[in-house]
Amino acid sequence: MLLSIPPARTRTRRLAVTALAALATLATYAAGTGPAAAAEVPIPAAPRLLEPLKPCTYDGAPAGARCGTVEVPLDRANPRRGTTRVGFAFLPRRDQSQPSLGTVVPNPGGPGAPASRFVNYAGLLAPLLDRRDLLLVDPRGIGLSEQITCKALTDPRAGFSHPKLVAAIGACGRELGSEAGLYGSAAVADDIDAVRQTLGLDRLDLWGDSYGTYLMTVYAARHSEHVQSVVLSGSYPIAFDTFGRDRLDAGLRAIHLICARTRSCDGKAVMRDLERVAARLRSHPVHFTVATGSRTYQATLDEAALASVVYARGERSLSAALPSALANAATGDLDPLKRLASLVMLDVAGLTQNPAFNAPTFAAVMCHDYPRAFRYQDPPAVRRADYRRALSALGPAAFGPFSAAGWTAAGFEGADLCIDWPNDPTAGAPIATGRPLPDVPVLVLSGDLDANTPTGAGRDTAAQFPHAIFAEVANAGHTPSGDPCALALAIGFVKTLTADPQACLRTGTPPPVPGRAAVSAAQLPPARAAATPAVRRALGLVGATAEDLVQQNGVVHAWGAANGLRGGRYAADTATPGAITLTAVRVVRDASVSGTLAPGAGQQLTGTLRLSGPGVAPGR
Repeated sequence: MLLSIPPARTRTRRLAVTALAALATLATYAAGTGPAAAAEVPIPAAPRLLEPLKPCTYDGAPAGARCGTVEVPLDRANPRRGTTRVGFAFLPRRDQSQPSLGTVVPNPGGPGAPASRFVNYAGLLAPLLDRRDLLLVDPRGIGLSEQITCKALTDPRAGFSHPKLVAAIGACGRELGSEAGLYGSAAVADDIDAVRQTLGLDRLDLWGDSYGTYLMTVYAARHSEHVQSVVLSGSYPIAFDTFGRDRLDAGLRAIHLICARTRSCDGKAVMRDLERVAARLRSHPVHFTVATGSRTYQATLDEAALASVVYARGERSLSAALPSALANAATGDLDPLKRLASLVMLDVAGLTQNPAFNAPTFAAVMCHDYPRAFRYQDPPAVRRADYRRALSALGPAAFGPFSAAGWTAAGFEGADLCIDWPNDPTAGAPIATGRPLPDVPVLVLSGDLDANTPTGAGRDTAAQFPHAIFAEVANAGHTPSGDPCALALAIGFVKTLTADPQACLRTGTPPPVPGRAAVSAAQLPPARAAATPAVRRALGLVGATAEDLVQQNGVVHAWGAANGLRGGRYAADTATPGAITLTAVRVVRDASVSGTLAPGAGQQLTGTLRLSGPGVAPGR
């Protein structure tokens, strides 16, 4: 799902493969031997390995992995339209002395994220890889596969405005032209099967994160005879609510759960603040700027921006930060809420700049596969009229405390994101909704703090299969397979095809809820030190600034610069790796901090700072 790509895992493991086994593997796979393609999905011509497998050389490739490319029809319904290349990485099991127990095939989601490099699956799935091979297939249009491009989705300004994002997606569809409908999940599932066939594999253990859950459901429906097990982490069903009402409910639930579990906020009071602030921003939006590197972007804190923070993309930290930001906003201090909204906007804008993510493929899959409240064959005015009519039919209370227009611009897939997409007669669900799916072993995991793919969506996903196991994971956000309990449960399920659905209901810890942001230096807690009150207050300002820098650190490293909470700027120091230059950074209104901080031993920051302003004693 949008903005839900799981962060790269840092665990690594060196994998030893003997030269003899590697040569044997190379010879076998280069020969292209294997069972025939699935009978229910005829392929016009046998998939073809373009050249023998070679050691993978891309950044982050698992040690011992071999890479290859399979040529497949661009359009299986019309082979005369040519072919496209599907790239993959194959990691043989560590124990070559025994037969393989199967092949794990994961997908990290997006859509638009390559399996080859977005998640360290060799590390994450290491407990399975003694007796199982690992196959990382990059969907068509992405990564090691033949990529597609759209100029319209290279402009980061699309991330700062819902109307601009809608327009950019529509323009991308027009750029793709007649090929816009050839990158849907059914085609990708058949591509995965073409790689399976070419490598002579049979028993697949499918592992889907986020959009990968949708893709692996489609594969299981189309090629069930090769499915040994399915793990779906952060999942949603083929037919889901295009207006995201379940996501709104989940976002509000996450806030209540975090408040109750941390005892740091009152969920009912937060809801009152949310209703008050949403109403204010609906009628009086506020414009502000977001600094990134050498560019400054214009942004608007409006009802839709607030909705995007409630949606939170399933990020626990955003949900936890919202209660205090709303408390500040309810008294007229909007700076903390601007910060949270800017983090969401920068994340969306960053997808247009991330070389490892393919935004055109994201648009092509979403606009081809997902439910819509309008028809592509209709002209723009009719589409918009049908969309407004469908929203109105739900009634004014359906999106409370937001308006329908505010919530549906929160940034999730569906709604009107594809309303400018060109007409595509082939668009539609990749498998018939309501069709019974095959009786294969399935484990569905949902984080109870996830508003991106909510618990209800996970239950609906499990209900698509005759005997799926559903497990909710306490205190987990999006793609809970990164949670220790959920990961162990999923690993055990692949090995044994059984799992305890209650195992992770009381595990983990909720994210901490920060206190309200201080407005003046006098409101900051003074540092604990054997010093005068003035020095303790100055050190308290330094500590609060360091905390603000930590929150903006990811933005600085991704974009080169970031705003201070109430003014000033953080920027990457090009002379010292890892160092950050602070220019008149204000976390309170009456004091600023300038200087440079660099990482020291452990989690320390070292450097020289200059403090100024009426709220603090000037000094270094």
